[in-house]
Amino acid sequence: MSPEQTSLLLSLAQLGVAFAGFAAIVVLFGRGDSGRWRDRERANRFHGMVVHSLVAVFFCLLPLLLDAFTSDPSSIWLIASALLGIEIVAHATGVILMPSTMRIRTRAAMSLGYAVAAVQFMNAAGIGFDRAFEAFIVGVVWHVFMSGVLFLMLTWVPHTDVDAA
Repeated sequence: MSPEQTSLLLSLAQLGVAFAGFAAIVVLFGRGDSGRWRDRERANRFHGMVVHSLVAVFFCLLPLLLDAFTSDPSSIWLIASALLGIEIVAHATGVILMPSTMRIRTRAAMSLGYAVAAVQFMNAAGIGFDRAFEAFIVGVVWHVFMSGVLFLMLTWVPHTDVDAA
C-alpha cells in the first residue's frame, strides 16, 4: 500500500472517531432533562451515527491489517471490498426494514447504499475496476458521509422546539 493510501485511510479513521466522540456529546444534549430520547427516530439517528462511524473506522484499519499479511494490493482490495460490500448490504437492508424508518427520504438515502455496495462487489470481482483503492474508498466515504448527515440531523433544532423569547 502506498503512503498516500495509508494516510487517507488513517485520516478517514480519525474522522470516524471524531463523529463517534461527538455522539457522546449529542447524547448528553439530545436526551434532555428527562434523560430519555424524545422519540425513537432521534434514538435511531444516534445509533446510526455511531454505527456508521465505527464501521468506517474498522474498514479504514482493515486494509492496514491485511497489508501485514500480504503485499499484493489486488488481494487487499479484493478482500476489503468484498467484506465492505457485504456489510453495506446488510446495514442498508436492516435500516430499510426498521419500522421507524418508514419515510421515503430515509429509505432513499439507504437505498444509495446498494449502489455503493455494487461498486464494492464490482471492485472485488475486477469488473470495471482493477481491485482498486479508489473504488474501496467510495464505501468508506459513504459511511463517513452518512455519519455526518446523521450528526447534522441530531443537532438540528426544529423551530417548534425553540421557546419564544
